[in-house]
Amino acid sequence: MKEAVQAFIGRVSSTAGSDGARIPVAGVMPLSMHDDFALACARNIMCFSGTGCGVCQACSGWSGKGHPDMLFFGKPENPPGIEDCRRLWEELSLKPFCSRKRVAVIHSAHRLSLPAANSLLKIAEETPTTGALLLLLEENVMIPTLRSRVRIFQYRECGSSTETGQPVPSGTIEFVKWVGKTRKAEPKALAVEINGWVEYFLSKGDHPRASDLDNVRILAEKGKLTTPMIQDLALACLEGEVQFEKLLGDIW
Repeated sequence: MKEAVQAFIGRVSSTAGSDGARIPVAGVMPLSMHDDFALACARNIMCFSGTGCGVCQACSGWSGKGHPDMLFFGKPENPPGIEDCRRLWEELSLKPFCSRKRVAVIHSAHRLSLPAANSLLKIAEETPTTGALLLLLEENVMIPTLRSRVRIFQYRECGSSTETGQPVPSGTIEFVKWVGKTRKAEPKALAVEINGWVEYFLSKGDHPRASDLDNVRILAEKGKLTTPMIQDLALACLEGEVQFEKLLGDIW
């Protein structure tokens, strides 16, 4: 069990660190895992190499579990209120003391009041380049508008049938079959299937591809693209021939 927990934390923190958590990260897991998860993600997000190298200026700023660029809102089992959430923009807009980014951790995000959750929408949609947002949840419960703006990673116990996600189509022929099967599906329905692919690549340690597909999932959930466009983007990510950021730019 301990190895599974550490593997999950390692996969997610590596993914979050790879792009500095440009999209807010939401971790769904038991409360006992929250501290280790938040610290691992923060170390990689703050690190200038994105790997928690231990030698850069950001990594040298850690003192035990504390860091001048790590902020906490709320407490375990006690979510922040609306005024705390409103302060996030100001806090994350400040220049980091010694890191790549400041990281704001929101405890008990699954218990946020509706006004507090709504107050996070703008910062989740347009997070300052100087900051990153990390939400800790015990249950996968969020208002739909906030859910569509974050990258969700859910821990599952060993033995779960979805532990390693859903394997992707194994070649061009299988992908064409998938396109035919899903051509009439709504974009949000495709998002569910693509999320299975994200977990699959995470389980294989292919974090760049998982991150690219997760971006496609978010766009699908937002309903900004048609089903054929989502299918084309998914294929581009699977083939690894297009850099996602250069392809879409600031569509977010």
